[in-house]
Amino acid sequence: MTLTVGFALLREGSSDDLLIPHLADLVVRAGADEAIGTPRDYGGSVAAKLRALASEKSRLDLIFVHRDADDHDDSERRREIAAAQAGERLGAAVVPVVPVQELEAWLLVDHSEIRNVVGRPHSVVPLDLPALRLIEDTRNPKEVLAEALVVASETAGRRREKEKKRFYQRRRALLERLDIDGPVRHLSSWSKLESDINAAVAGMTR
Repeated sequence: MTLTVGFALLREGSSDDLLIPHLADLVVRAGADEAIGTPRDYGGSVAAKLRALASEKSRLDLIFVHRDADDHDDSERRREIAAAQAGERLGAAVVPVVPVQELEAWLLVDHSEIRNVVGRPHSVVPLDLPALRLIEDTRNPKEVLAEALVVASETAGRRREKEKKRFYQRRRALLERLDIDGPVRHLSSWSKLESDINAAVAGMTR
């Protein structure tokens, strides 16, 4: 029997949409034959977002809920999502997507891609990025990433200011290129995401 998994991503912003192909790949790796995902842009609390999604009467097998931890620990966010899920009749498994501390932490893992997206693949200028084991303890990874992109660009003056304004463009490129087989797998928040997806898909095949 063919297992096609339909899922929705309750996102924090439109740039999260680039997570959808990665989530689809992880769902297929977990045992699905095909995964088809679409974003949702509901506002309010997690409970309100889930309630709005439930009111659609859409046929969904999985619901991904993205919430940055905004801390060195994801437990509060995961409890928030679990409590919101418990209060709704969803008919679909809910999988938290909780980067520690922010989604940008997942984009700090690959120095070479940071150089690539600014057009300096052969640059050797130090980027002063945290070691892989320290990334999830690093506060404000968004700011760290923004600075690394500017440094990697090796620009000055007006060109440097122009590069700063390209942050969201660069971020999108990095998220699109994120290697799900690369060093991001060593981050605890990514490992939990993979484990939760595996468990959810396994529950569909029992």
